[in-house]
Amino acid sequence: MPRTIYIVRHCERIDNIDPRWRKKHPSFEEDNSPLSSRGRNVQAKELQKRFENIHLDHVFASPFDRTMETSSILIGNKDILIKPDPGLLEALYLCENPPSFWKVDKLKEKFPNTDTKYVPVFKTCPKEGGYGDEGCLPRVKKFIETVLDTVCVGENDTIVFVSHGSPIAAAHDHLARKWKYVGQATVSTFTEVGNMTGKFTMDSSNDASHMSDKSDLRAY
Repeated sequence: MPRTIYIVRHCERIDNIDPRWRKKHPSFEEDNSPLSSRGRNVQAKELQKRFENIHLDHVFASPFDRTMETSSILIGNKDILIKPDPGLLEALYLCENPPSFWKVDKLKEKFPNTDTKYVPVFKTCPKEGGYGDEGCLPRVKKFIETVLDTVCVGENDTIVFVSHGSPIAAAHDHLARKWKYVGQATVSTFTEVGNMTGKFTMDSSNDASHMSDKSDLRAY
């Protein structure tokens, strides 16, 4: 069987519902909002159930808290580590300069399933051309091509990327030649055409069938 990629957008962020969230979380910068109660206790747990009977070989995540926490809940009791990589960060014009994610040792304290031995494709993000969502496309393209060539090298590997709105749209553009925004906590699935070709077809996108409440998923 060929390789499969599942792309998951992080669950609902606390700043989606509470404009004063930083008063409760003063150690966080504006670009690193954690999950809301709905995101953590409902959406992420529904993702866990969605993936509970699927064997996963690799899980990569943007190093922001909302993506790392989504990943850590999604994997449940699976014996697998999460590989944090700035290649999956949000478009940089939406981030602090530099982006305010924690270093890997701090991520390990917060999320014990963090893979501290993983060498990320990007230790820091390269500058992005222009101002807008599409600026992240070259970074996302390089990230996907690199991990497929150097990390996810099993013919049957099942891979999860947990990221943000703009990079996921860029991943759609790279893998399926179609820029597409998806909702929070949704799953998009891509299957390789042939063995180890690096070419993929999109099986589904923006799938929310696992969710009990499909309102306010913010597909932008």
